[in-house]
Amino acid sequence: MDTTMGSPASLINATTSASIRQDDLSDLSRRIDINNISQPPIGSSPHSRSDAQPRQNCSPYPSDRFQTLNKIRDALDDGIVGAFSPSTVVSFGTQQEIRPNLFRALSRDDHMAQSLSSSFSGLTEPTEASSRSALSSQATTPSGMDTGKIQHAPQARQKSVAKAYCRSYEILNFIVQPKSSIPSDVPTHQYATECLEAAESSRLNPYALHPEEYHLLRHHISHAQVTTYLNIRNSILRLWLQNPRLCVTRKIAIGCANSRWFDAASVCYDWLVRGGYINYGCVQLQDKPAVKSSPANGERRRTVVVVGAGISGLSCARQLQGLFAQYADRFTEMGESVPKVVIVEGRSRVGGRVYSREFKTKLNGRNPDFKDKRRTAEMGGMIITGFERGNPINILVRGQLGLQYHALTPDTTIYDSSGKPVNPTRDVLVENLYNDCLDRVSEYKYKMQPLKSILGNRDLLDEGRDSPRDGSKTIMEAEEATAALPHSLPVSEQSVPEKVNLVPVSADKLTGRVHNQPGIPASAKVAEKVAAMGWTLRSQPEPDFELKLEDAVASGDATLGSVMDHAVARYKDLIDLNAQDCRLFNWHIANLEYSNAASLHRLSLSLWDIDAGNEWEGSHTMVVGGYQGVARGLLQCPTPLDLITKFAVQTIRYHSSSSNGPASIESEDGTVVTADNVVCTVPLGVLKQGDINFDPALPQWKTGAIERLGFGVLNKVVLVYKEIFWDSNRHIFGVLRNPPNKNSTRQEDYSLNRGRFFQWFNVTNTTGLPCLIGLMAGEAGFDTERSTNESLVEEATQVLRSVFGRKVPYPVESVITRWGSDRFARGSYSSAAPEMLPEDYDLMAQPIGNLSFAGEHTTGTHPATVHGAYLSGLRAASEILEGILGPIEVPTPLILPKDSVLLHKRKETAKNPIQARREAYELEIADHIRDTIGERPLRPNKVTATGYLLFSKQNFENARKKCEAGRKNGKPRTTPNDVRVMTSKMWKEATPEERQPYEEDALAQRAAYNKAMVVFNEESRVWDEKAVRLRARYEAEHGGSVGGHERERERERERGEGIWGWEEREGGSKLRRGKQVSYAGTA
Repeated sequence: MDTTMGSPASLINATTSASIRQDDLSDLSRRIDINNISQPPIGSSPHSRSDAQPRQNCSPYPSDRFQTLNKIRDALDDGIVGAFSPSTVVSFGTQQEIRPNLFRALSRDDHMAQSLSSSFSGLTEPTEASSRSALSSQATTPSGMDTGKIQHAPQARQKSVAKAYCRSYEILNFIVQPKSSIPSDVPTHQYATECLEAAESSRLNPYALHPEEYHLLRHHISHAQVTTYLNIRNSILRLWLQNPRLCVTRKIAIGCANSRWFDAASVCYDWLVRGGYINYGCVQLQDKPAVKSSPANGERRRTVVVVGAGISGLSCARQLQGLFAQYADRFTEMGESVPKVVIVEGRSRVGGRVYSREFKTKLNGRNPDFKDKRRTAEMGGMIITGFERGNPINILVRGQLGLQYHALTPDTTIYDSSGKPVNPTRDVLVENLYNDCLDRVSEYKYKMQPLKSILGNRDLLDEGRDSPRDGSKTIMEAEEATAALPHSLPVSEQSVPEKVNLVPVSADKLTGRVHNQPGIPASAKVAEKVAAMGWTLRSQPEPDFELKLEDAVASGDATLGSVMDHAVARYKDLIDLNAQDCRLFNWHIANLEYSNAASLHRLSLSLWDIDAGNEWEGSHTMVVGGYQGVARGLLQCPTPLDLITKFAVQTIRYHSSSSNGPASIESEDGTVVTADNVVCTVPLGVLKQGDINFDPALPQWKTGAIERLGFGVLNKVVLVYKEIFWDSNRHIFGVLRNPPNKNSTRQEDYSLNRGRFFQWFNVTNTTGLPCLIGLMAGEAGFDTERSTNESLVEEATQVLRSVFGRKVPYPVESVITRWGSDRFARGSYSSAAPEMLPEDYDLMAQPIGNLSFAGEHTTGTHPATVHGAYLSGLRAASEILEGILGPIEVPTPLILPKDSVLLHKRKETAKNPIQARREAYELEIADHIRDTIGERPLRPNKVTATGYLLFSKQNFENARKKCEAGRKNGKPRTTPNDVRVMTSKMWKEATPEERQPYEEDALAQRAAYNKAMVVFNEESRVWDEKAVRLRARYEAEHGGSVGGHERERERERERGEGIWGWEEREGGSKLRRGKQVSYAGTA
């Protein structure tokens, strides 16, 4: 489940009254009256560095326009309780202290998070009375589960002819100093590291072109020039992550390049903005043009309607509003007003399956930290599975909204059905057996085809240096020339990395997600592997014992569940598994069912882990006061989006053959909203149910994907108590469940009960009340839909009493989710059903004419997650913009030749005598210091050697020979990846005595490096101190080249920031327009 926690940061403090206007749909707007609004200080960046050059806030908005959410009441909260997927987001640690990290949010004023997480609900669901506790379910809005089929129609898809993006001469006239956005006071190696980290934190490979960049640039740059381009791109990303509250402007981005590369930097900027890599989320736009509230006479104004105000819908609408504002001048050139964005939502709240339901229970004075904050529990999306490595929720929670979050620890106590803790040794033993089972089943996983990867020069990128040469052929010319050679690969197969097998090694107890690492599945024999775990084998195991999974796979209806059941049965022929072992094994299966919101028997054997390798890093976290604060922030910040609530869509009419045709959305009460483009973000469950009619009917390729994808149910039982009776220091604990026959060891007996209250979350730290959440996963999730509130609370209480004793009271308040019965969800999140095809997620994402799609079910890399839903909204917004403005046009030539006449003109017009004298003066000082004390000491080369790396280097040839010896006739030749896998296997099989020399060598190398670094640091410190003294002495003795009055005039020009200068004349100073001296950089 995707959940996010943020460090205590800024809160937007204001009083806001919200009124949702339902009677004036023709205006398509919802207005929020704003009073006493304050804005968090823009200058204090959540990612700012003291040595970084700040971006100027050029926003025309007054400071009080940054909207606040402190008292937006739940006219935006309805009575629907829901659940969303366990996703993979990672935080930066279990502490909430602020570290000096480039990508870590600094503390801000204490108002934004509180307002986003503490806006209280004015409308809450009615609760059902109980003799023992205040029970509430109102779990969604049950209605007849109509089984209407989605109609089929002939496929009609046509790419729109996009308006070309004309190259503008103004780009060449930017008053920008070459590389002016690169700080001069940051050491080169440090700056390079920060740029590489910025790319990694933006979901991009810092050393390679993204496939989209490759297609955009392959006709314009050479392989050698890729390195320089990547330096520019990574530099722009670094600027964005320094302060994600303010957008990066084109001028600032171009300042990351030298004059030859200005056009390339501009193209790169367009790609990053359109792709949602920079300037996304709740960002304040700089130099934002005034957007007319209504079009001028005769001026066209498009309307984009987003259906659904969940995370994907809000992401898309917020991104569209930002993109339209940043490209406002393009619409002006087209004779149009900036398009209007409207969201229509069936509920009376935002967030969709991210719903933080407020409790009725008020235990005043119990937790002073929650004074004036909402006390909520997550009905749906809950856990942020890590902030690091590019999770966009990181920017929203920590960088922009400043929401407070709490880091979770995976430490778990698992209690047997008897209530006694399971022996930890036995727990580890069974968990290892479960992981081995997944490892062997993963042999049948679908192997994704790697994408083309055009690499830059890693050494130059690590040093922050551009390529010294240009190359003579573009990437495409070089690839075509290579393909023309005999026995060469075609262009499409060149620069494609080898497939890397990912095998399961462990499972995440917080989310149930499987952790993978490169390797070969089932590389060790079953008996040897099981014995190495510590299991006692039966007296006479079969020679070369195998699980014979191929027998189970050969059946026509094989699923992940059926094959794993077969594997468990075969394990029992090898070792003795008692009833407790079976309960433990099935607890781990229930955890996997929790992560997929489906029984293992409803999961594809080959595609159940299709998103493997795309996990974030960092601690799992939860937002204090409610994950729904992210949705409210997207709705309100920096300015409110147009939202129409209680608009239950019945029909979507669209134009199937053009991205610019007319469209309309009709509600169940007959209200019609017209549009030029529609983005459908309704959950997959609603599409599968056929609750919305499409006119024309969706094509077969789309309905086929809808039918094949799975959409399951995960439900929760939320219990509030007066006092804590569980271990308050642990965030989760597990309980083993009995099958109908308590002592059974038959695997098929466990499927019904294993997911019932199998795992409990202690959410006291994020709700402000003593609160537990019990999970109902697998078949139990579906059974919850049919069970009564009283029976579920009674069962939960008995489970807790079996663990903590008979004194466990009944809860003072309870909430039970029923996502399958929610007419606006019809389930929790998507999964890989047995009939699913590898391309189905991509088919779900493809637009049809002027109808686009977004949602967690449209992203194959991050399905069933909140961050996946958010990313899908960014993608849909990019598609809409491209359909209106056309694709990015790349100027020709993109990089000016070194002997270009235009480049010479740039340099000639850039001559500045004071600047030239200053540069000569600095060179004189540098020569003087170098002549006096020599060069600055060189940093020792970093040592990355490990015992394994040394071993693999020495044994590479032996491993290759082993691979060749094991290669069967007809099999492809041994690849480097095969050899790496073999060396890994050899290392694992090596005895401690065989490993020892390599590990000792590695330790010796690291010790030598550490010693050399100590010497380097001391020598560098001494050198720097001498250099400072020499510089001061030299400047005192040689005041000459740039001094006195000339320095003061230069500083005055610099204060004009390169656009305006001061010209001294008789009678005083006169403000004049600065000359375009911006291209004074070398080629």
